[in-house]
Amino acid sequence: MTSTNCNSNVDAACQWSLDALYKGFDDKAYVKDCEKFSQLIDEYISALEPIERGERTFNVEALCEFLKREEELWLIGKDLHEFTYLRSAVDAGDKQALSAMAALRKGYGKMARPSLFVRRCTAGLELTEEDFAASPLLADYRFVIGQMRLEGAHQGSSDAEDVFARMQGCAGDAWIDLRSSLVGFATAPLDGKELTLTELRNLARSTDAETRRKAFDAEIECSKAISVGVAASLNGIKEQVILQSEMRGFSSPLDMALFQSRMRNETLDVLWEVVSEHLPTLQAYLKRKAEILGHENGLPWWDFFAPVVSESSDAPSFTIESARAYLVKHLGSFSSELGELIGRAFDERWIDFDPRPGKSGGAFCRNLSNQRQSRVLTNFDGTLRAVDTIAHELGHAFHGQQIETKRPLNRCYTMPVAETASNFDELMLMSAAIEEAKTTEERIALLDARLSDVAQTVCDIFSRFLFEKSVFEQRAEKYLVAEDLCHLMEDAQKKAYGPALDPDALHPYMWVNKVHYYMTTLSYYNFPYTFGLLLAHGLYARYQEVGPSFVECYKAFLSATTTDTVEGATAVAGADVTTREFWESSFEVIEAQVAEFLALTE
Repeated sequence: MTSTNCNSNVDAACQWSLDALYKGFDDKAYVKDCEKFSQLIDEYISALEPIERGERTFNVEALCEFLKREEELWLIGKDLHEFTYLRSAVDAGDKQALSAMAALRKGYGKMARPSLFVRRCTAGLELTEEDFAASPLLADYRFVIGQMRLEGAHQGSSDAEDVFARMQGCAGDAWIDLRSSLVGFATAPLDGKELTLTELRNLARSTDAETRRKAFDAEIECSKAISVGVAASLNGIKEQVILQSEMRGFSSPLDMALFQSRMRNETLDVLWEVVSEHLPTLQAYLKRKAEILGHENGLPWWDFFAPVVSESSDAPSFTIESARAYLVKHLGSFSSELGELIGRAFDERWIDFDPRPGKSGGAFCRNLSNQRQSRVLTNFDGTLRAVDTIAHELGHAFHGQQIETKRPLNRCYTMPVAETASNFDELMLMSAAIEEAKTTEERIALLDARLSDVAQTVCDIFSRFLFEKSVFEQRAEKYLVAEDLCHLMEDAQKKAYGPALDPDALHPYMWVNKVHYYMTTLSYYNFPYTFGLLLAHGLYARYQEVGPSFVECYKAFLSATTTDTVEGATAVAGADVTTREFWESSFEVIEAQVAEFLALTE
């Protein structure tokens, strides 16, 4: 069994420390910030009342005043929200965290109407070049002000937005909490043990075929047991999003998601167009994998991540310490700044490693920009795959480092560009691992590991996009029971994977497991992964072409993501994401790896 040097019962070093934020909910600093947060909200509302009554003009001076007030709210609210979110992420039953999050949501709800009023006033305010030249604050927030104008023009009535915000805690967020609770504590028996959904899903990478199949069956039964409640959650969330998009003047939830992403519809269209044309390449890889594993009708879902080469005694396994060294070696060679960040993440306990009941599955990274740190949640099992996951999340941390010194309201990037640095790290790490392979079998195994991830990020994400689009379209007409959702999921998987997967062994309950569907503030949290992966491939090709000088260009792109559109930020790195040519070039590395895999496994 792989040693991870991690036992949550005795070794706190395997869990992250949140002391940089607060030492607990009874920390005097936390209590003080909660009080200050409420005070700032009340002061914001009070300062706005004379303007609403017509007793004061909303002019350049007023705009500067409210930008400063929003800065203060952002700084304190960021810390309170991150602490509460991170506490609940590792313990779904943390009552203090649940209560604190409810209080925060109520506070943000009070801000909805006044914040909207400020944006509407900003939309009607005429600003000159002289105004920007005379005010460093306005100059710094030029892009933010432009976004505020757009948001002001794309909102429902003041009363409607106020109701949406105030009801979020007992509406959308309540559905989100229901789903989190059901999934967080769901278990199923396997070989005499009760395993969580996360633990069952991790077994999909087992080297034992029978274990993979049994774990998949247990996962399906576990998902089915909670599917009625989770389906209710999904229906409630999607109905709310449909209503919000209509009242804000968007043609569809997808139109609203692209607006929030600061991305043009045409860019997404050309991305999916090129992806659709290249699906056969990844399907060829999956069909060959099915043949190797002895399947005649395509790959069954439980063998999607199955290794095609039997694990040898010298297969890489990692402790936390060796994972750190591996990451520093391969990612630090790209940028010493990235290598130093990795060292800090391990030394300063940014990472929560071990899986345990109540802890969120999968992995994520949260940037703590006020502290100039990040926090990474992962479920580490000592495999190269687990190290690759940490690399992915530390890519987000590196992205955060490029924007942490900006003014508070200039630290927010959108989801399509959010997944670029993470995928860039993965690509660097796995490319290095493949090149270091000592035998043909090891090279095949690493190519398989890499291509299975790419296939999931391209084919599976495409299926998730198609599924969510169908859910929105049908939810506008009817309530979707669990069986309806399963049918939609299977249809989407068939379209994305074609003949590569066994049509009788798909995953109808994938909608239960993916948290990305369960958000009222951001829909279609799927295409950003494909965008990020393929953008990373295109940028990596440029790095190979120009060498070390690309690093500064890459950092400039990451910095630009908070103060530009998707198309504008990527142009900083020399990428024109509005063209077929760029996305075609992004597939060149993938096609070469598929060709090599097919040749080696002939």
